[in-house]
Amino acid sequence: MGDRRRYTGTQMLQAMWTVFALAVGAIIQFLQPIVGGMFQPVVFLTVSGLWIAGLVVIALYDRYQWNQMVSGSSFQPDTSTRLADLESLKGGRSVVAVTSIPDMLSQTHLELRTPIEGVSASFTIQLSCVEDGGTEAGLQTGNDHLDNSFVIRGTRENVSQLLTPEIQSQLMAVETPGTFTITGDGVEYEIPFTRLSPSELETIADVSLAIAHRIESLAGQKQTA
Repeated sequence: MGDRRRYTGTQMLQAMWTVFALAVGAIIQFLQPIVGGMFQPVVFLTVSGLWIAGLVVIALYDRYQWNQMVSGSSFQPDTSTRLADLESLKGGRSVVAVTSIPDMLSQTHLELRTPIEGVSASFTIQLSCVEDGGTEAGLQTGNDHLDNSFVIRGTRENVSQLLTPEIQSQLMAVETPGTFTITGDGVEYEIPFTRLSPSELETIADVSLAIAHRIESLAGQKQTA
């Protein structure tokens, strides 16, 4: 079963609450001979007030979850450039977190990004954490745990150079559904929701930095070869 957080974002919960409120209104209107109908002033104002209160509670709970995640992690609100929502400095390297809504029907996604420096090569590697069933698609590494947890896409040569035993070990600590996209410019991990625990946030940031260091190391080896 997929992570329920994919389907319980603020937008989804507010939409479900709205559908429920409309259903209640329809039932009240259907029972008009008994209760006087939905459009009686007292009934209408009561249902409308409860609907609005529900929307506010859902939004406040989402903000509470976000603040709990931030307070328990090394990330802080990014007030320097306002190009990101959060930023963490690890060993002098920056990892930023950005929220986005891909389309009208999506809930808010969280993207963690860290730049890669000194690499001019053009390539793309994607590592999608699917929790279970990764062996059904993508490249296989021979590491059963990793192959079952991730769908790996890219050229076999690039993937084999990236996925050292150390990187594989760190990847296996990632349990949050999402996709690493690795290019010569940076490492990005896109998560289809925003409700993460502090430890999940830190794990993804650490793995992103490890991947960035590995790519930079490979580029340095090629330059000195």
